[in-house]
Amino acid sequence: MANRARWVMKYEKGLVDLLHENNTSHYRTPTGWRTEGWRKIVRDFNVRYPEAKFSKMQIQEHETQLKKDYKLIKLILQRDGVSWDQSASMIRATDEIWDEIIEEMPRARKYQNKSFPLLESLEVLFDGPIPEGQNPPPNMIENVDEGGNNMSTTPDMSARPIGAINANFDETWNNIGLLQRTSLVPQGIDDLNGLHNHTEEVLERQQRGADRRPQRADEQAQSSSCVEPQRDRRRKRKAPDKATDIQQIIEGYLNFKMKQARMKEQKAKEADQFTISNCIKAMNTMTDVSDEIKVLASDVFKDAENREIFISYEPRVRALWLKREVGRLLT
Repeated sequence: MANRARWVMKYEKGLVDLLHENNTSHYRTPTGWRTEGWRKIVRDFNVRYPEAKFSKMQIQEHETQLKKDYKLIKLILQRDGVSWDQSASMIRATDEIWDEIIEEMPRARKYQNKSFPLLESLEVLFDGPIPEGQNPPPNMIENVDEGGNNMSTTPDMSARPIGAINANFDETWNNIGLLQRTSLVPQGIDDLNGLHNHTEEVLERQQRGADRRPQRADEQAQSSSCVEPQRDRRRKRKAPDKATDIQQIIEGYLNFKMKQARMKEQKAKEADQFTISNCIKAMNTMTDVSDEIKVLASDVFKDAENREIFISYEPRVRALWLKREVGRLLT
C-alpha cells in the first residue's frame, strides 16, 4: 500500500459495528467472510465515513489486526495474577507479571498502558454463533407480551447444548447485585427459586412435546407389559440429569444477559464521556489555543464523531486537530 491507513477509534468502532450488522450466514462462514459480505462491508463503511477513503484491502487487514489483538488480550487474561478493568477497558497486572508477559509475548507491550474498549464487542463477534440469514440468532426466542411488544430476549432451552458446569450457580447468583438480578430474570419472577421453577416448567413442557410421537404396534405391546417398572427406572435415571440440565440452562442464560448488560453499560459510559461539556473542559486546559479558536470549536463539537475523536486523542495532539477542524470551518 502506498499510504498506511490511519485508524482512529471512530473508524475502528464503526468497522466493528458494521461487522456485527452483517454477521449472518449470508455474508459469513465459520472460516471467514464471504466475498459478497466484504463487498457490502466496504461499501457501507465508505458511505458512512467518506473522508477515510480506505480500500478493501486496508479494511480487511484491519479486521485481521483486530482479531489478532483480541486473541492476544484473551491469552494474556488467562494468566494468573491478571485481571480486566471493566471501567477503564484495560489489563491490570503487577510490573513483575507484565515483565514476564512481555518477555514471552513482545506484542503485548502496547497494551500495558493502553485501553481496548472493543474487547466485549469482539468477543461476541469472533467467539459467538453466526446467525442464520437475516433472522435473529438461533437458540434465541423473543418474549412477546399480548400487545406484540418484545419484553426480553431469552435462550431457546430446547436447542441449548449440554456442557460441563465450571462454577456453582448459587454462588454466581449471590454475587450479582439487586439491579442486575432484576434485569436478568424474566418478568413475574422475583427470586432464585422462582427462576428455578420457571425453568423446570419450560423443560417439562418441552419434554412432553418431545415424547408425543405415535407408537408402533410392537412398541405398544411391549410397553403394556412393563410400563410401570420402566417409568420407575426412568424417573430414577433422569432425576439427577434434569437438575444438572436446569443449572446449565440458567448459567448460560445469566452469562448471556450479563454480557448484554455490560455492553449496554459500556455504550452508556461512552455516550456520557463524549459530551460537549467534557470537550469544552478538556479544551479549557489548553494554553496553546486562542480564545477565538475556543469559541469556534463549539461548532466542531456539535458533531458526535468529532467529540469522540477529540477526547480519544492524547492532550498534546488535541490542539493540532482542533486548529485544523476550525480552519476547515473558516474555509
